[in-house]
Amino acid sequence: MNGIRGKSTIVRYIAGALRAHGIETLAKTTGSDTRIIYPDGSEEPIIRRGAPTILEQISVLRRARHNNPGAVVFECMALRPEYQEMSERRMIRATDGIIANIRQDHVEQLGATLPEIAVSLCATAPANAPLYTAEDDPDLLAILDRAAKAQGGWLVPVSGDEITHEEMQGFSPLDFPENIALALAIADRHGVPREVALDGIRQARPDPGASKIHRHELDGGRLIWIDLFGVNDVQSAGMNIRMIIDWIGDDGEVVFLINNREDRQFRSVQFAEMAADNADAAKILVVGETVGNLSREIVNRNPETRIETPQIPQAATPQDIATLANATATDPLVIVGLANIHTEDASRLRRALEKTQTEWAPSAAARRSVA
Repeated sequence: MNGIRGKSTIVRYIAGALRAHGIETLAKTTGSDTRIIYPDGSEEPIIRRGAPTILEQISVLRRARHNNPGAVVFECMALRPEYQEMSERRMIRATDGIIANIRQDHVEQLGATLPEIAVSLCATAPANAPLYTAEDDPDLLAILDRAAKAQGGWLVPVSGDEITHEEMQGFSPLDFPENIALALAIADRHGVPREVALDGIRQARPDPGASKIHRHELDGGRLIWIDLFGVNDVQSAGMNIRMIIDWIGDDGEVVFLINNREDRQFRSVQFAEMAADNADAAKILVVGETVGNLSREIVNRNPETRIETPQIPQAATPQDIATLANATATDPLVIVGLANIHTEDASRLRRALEKTQTEWAPSAAARRSVA
């Protein structure tokens, strides 16, 4: 399982779909919180002593051999193409390959352009086996197709358009149909009926690093907090924002909160430009480090943008955050966190807004309602 966005989630989806059909499945994710997922759905974090290494895959394969599962689902943990190739050719030897999507991220290891990144990710194209993808750019698909054929395999494109509105019931507004379509394609190849697979995907435990929605009832109405800090490329974040706007409809007010890091200026500026160009945002808040520099970038891009640089209190409450962010009395107030994870302001926001009891869960009956 390779790609830029959603890998851990797709691994969980595939494992859930196969388990639902009675296939003993061992899975391993390599996201913000590396986990082994056992055939009964239970999980165990991997505790590392030292830096991550692809040799970790071998130890998990040994566990798989001992437990003799019917299927093993691995997320690629290598970044550099040469390590990706070694992982696939010497360790995994996949019967089904996936390159979920191609986005501009990890440019130091993968390349500066999307075609360069595509070529790098193709190091995991499996031998004599299908290579699945939800990528839809024709030029990038051509690169994946050539890589699949070079290994004696074939490319299998899938699309989120294959997932109906009814099938999306029970999923979060932040769940990508493309990810579900990939899991369903793999499940179908292994004989899992579509409805069984969908049920298993819905039952799959969310990845700890997945974007989540938190809902707070305040004196002045509702506050909806959507943490996209971990979505590090503007294309994926833009897709998420479109899904959020569709979800809330004409109700509510959307505020973008950009968390700036001094050592991630290129990324922060990309997000600032995206936010400045988005007409759906009532205002933009800039927090984190060197906020003045990024605020000027936004104003230079769009002088009409409403922008503020609030101070996040150390022991902030949801009401404090709503007071800092609220531009009107519109209900709900929807704040979308963007760009970067690690700053003191981001930590304060998460402590204030992300509690287990406030986490919003999708309803099978009403996916399109924030009520």
